[in-house]
Amino acid sequence: MKKRIVALYCRTSTAHQEKGLESQERALVKYCESNGISNYKLFSDFNYSGRLSSRPEFDKMIQLVLDEKVEMIITPNLSRVSRSLKSLLETMELLQNYNVEFLSLSESFKINSMHGRLMISILAAVSEMEVAMLAEKTRIGLMNARAKGVRLGREPSIDRDAVIAMAEKGLSMREIAKIQKCSPSSVCRILKKHRESLKPREV
Repeated sequence: MKKRIVALYCRTSTAHQEKGLESQERALVKYCESNGISNYKLFSDFNYSGRLSSRPEFDKMIQLVLDEKVEMIITPNLSRVSRSLKSLLETMELLQNYNVEFLSLSESFKINSMHGRLMISILAAVSEMEVAMLAEKTRIGLMNARAKGVRLGREPSIDRDAVIAMAEKGLSMREIAKIQKCSPSSVCRILKKHRESLKPREV
């Protein structure tokens, strides 16, 4: 079985931060060399905001995670991965589902460490509070819409077969999520269940 890689992810938000990107790359490579990690690969998004759900190099890295070709992701800090709390938690969930370790150098954050689990719990709690606040705003909005006579329909569910078909055609998880208007983690769960159903059962 081919050895999985260690993915190094860097990102800068503007075109004026080229030196910042180089600095991030040097720090990550230095960490790998200091810790005897040789099977690493750099993924660098230049001039892409952390609030964007899709970034070229980040999408390539996540696709390798889905293909079970990544054992660990290392990044200078959590904000490089995402500046959206919801998106960050979805990424952490995805990595846990695929047994991929995650390390943020500045925060010394590891998913499977006590500190990492505590951080995820805190972030999840904050996210839950944000969801509750959004739900309240949505409830008020729906009440206002009904009062104005607006008809409210149910959102379509995710087409599981379409998700699988798009994945087989080579579309990335985030591309599929955009088309299906759902989260990347929902796509991840569908593809994971599909792959598990294809594995031969032990007798």
